[in-house]
Amino acid sequence: MNTKKNKEEVVNKVAIEIEALLIRRIRKLEKEISSFLNINPFLMSALRDIHELKNLDDLANFLFISHMASGHATSFGKTIDEKILPNVFGTIKLDSVQRRKRKMNSSAYNEIDHIVNPHSDTDWCLLSVKAGPWTIQDASAHSLYSAFKQIGDFNLYGKEIVVGVFYGNESSLTNKYEILRGINPRQQSQFVVLDYVRVLAGKDFWSWLNGGEERTQEWVLEGTQVGSSKVLSSNEDVAKIVRNAPERLKYELQEKYDLDFDSEIDWLKILFAINN
Repeated sequence: MNTKKNKEEVVNKVAIEIEALLIRRIRKLEKEISSFLNINPFLMSALRDIHELKNLDDLANFLFISHMASGHATSFGKTIDEKILPNVFGTIKLDSVQRRKRKMNSSAYNEIDHIVNPHSDTDWCLLSVKAGPWTIQDASAHSLYSAFKQIGDFNLYGKEIVVGVFYGNESSLTNKYEILRGINPRQQSQFVVLDYVRVLAGKDFWSWLNGGEERTQEWVLEGTQVGSSKVLSSNEDVAKIVRNAPERLKYELQEKYDLDFDSEIDWLKILFAINN
């Protein structure tokens, strides 16, 4: 469907975006870590035994890893959506300017992220991106179905609407991806099958995005690895920043919540500091 990008172009451009993403994430750690890290005192207290959160060292290490993992996932998804899809594969982000330009002002287009093959008069289509097989729940699936049906009523979707799932495969998708297409055996009388909506996951998605090139996902993966390597090779302080972050966080938590280094965690003191 799109003009194919070759391996060198995909790998190099993905690497650029991944390097920029990782540098942004790491530089954030140079600031006061506890200032952007929220503690749920009830959850942490519930987890204290099974994760052996006995002292400040344990708590700081657990919070650092869990917070960074969640932040990495969110930031990576945003990078794919806002950087890799348009900058590597030539999609157009359907922002407010594009919506006005293309007369897509209805709230139904809130569920659309990109226009693919935007310079074609006949083969352009709409893309809604999702991270993985379990990304959407029942309410989201119904909301997507309603939006896609409304767009179909407008007949303003080009060749088709594609729901692209970054990772996974067709067999791993939940039934929510059927519901958004109007396939719901339990309530089929209340739904219309949307034959202009297609779901593509994992390899199928990346191949479709790059004109049918089946190796595209491999090139994207290689680009992430190249970008990661460049971060360490061109930023000597990166490893030190990451390595020292949990220790810094420990001292920040000690000061913020007036905790003792050598004692068991005073969960009540943390609760009062956060909730009172």
